[in-house]
Amino acid sequence: MRKEIVAPAVAVTGGAVGFALRRWGLSAGFEADTGLPISGAPSHLALIALSVAVAAVLALLCWGKKPAFTGYGQAFQAEGSTPYAAAGTLSAFLMLLGGAMMLAQPLLGGELVFTRLIAGALALAAGLCVAATVRDNYRGAGTGKYSFKLLMPAYAFCVWLIAAYQVRAGDPVRLDYVYELFAIIAGLLGLYGAASFSFERGRTFFTSLFSLLGVYFSLVTLADGHQPADLLLYAFTILYLLTNTVTLLHNAARPLPVEPDENDTEGSSDA
Repeated sequence: MRKEIVAPAVAVTGGAVGFALRRWGLSAGFEADTGLPISGAPSHLALIALSVAVAAVLALLCWGKKPAFTGYGQAFQAEGSTPYAAAGTLSAFLMLLGGAMMLAQPLLGGELVFTRLIAGALALAAGLCVAATVRDNYRGAGTGKYSFKLLMPAYAFCVWLIAAYQVRAGDPVRLDYVYELFAIIAGLLGLYGAASFSFERGRTFFTSLFSLLGVYFSLVTLADGHQPADLLLYAFTILYLLTNTVTLLHNAARPLPVEPDENDTEGSSDA
């Protein structure tokens, strides 16, 4: 079984079904006069059941004996892969554009939220780091140990999570925003898992599972309707984590690639 194809396909297919169930729930699962969720609404129960089932199937697909990668360069080696370069570069542009739009939101008449401004600035920096990471993986240059640029996307997601909850904190109906938070949290853990390979703590199961859950929940929450900046960040989450997971699971199923010489990439690593 080619898990690098089957597992992402389950996440995307499940996310598409979850999107439809979420739309159904938003249109028929809340009381029209109060906005409160209808207890026992089939749409809500179906989405919960689907989420549990998708998580269980993904866990089974991601589980198994994995090679002992010695670093990020081995785990995410994609030298000469044009599809990887194209998807990774597009992901970087989505992150950059999302960050720029988040910073510009107050200038366009949107509400001024300082945590969103910080998240936007970090997203811009993270987009540049993603572009550099994709370039290095495509060239087979590696990233070396303790690479700061691998952590920047996770930092951006940390502040994005705070900003998302801050905006929603006054809403007593958790079902209004719970899938949005699940998407950001899972995406954050997936990005953190990928970065951990540079710190000699990489775990293939953890990284692939939460990356794919980030894809699934991001597709589900697209039904909620978001500001353009957030839509771009969810699009980044879907595309970049899919790209990472396909690469990681592909490498995990094959003989270990040669780890790039870190002495040759000293300039591209930040302690």
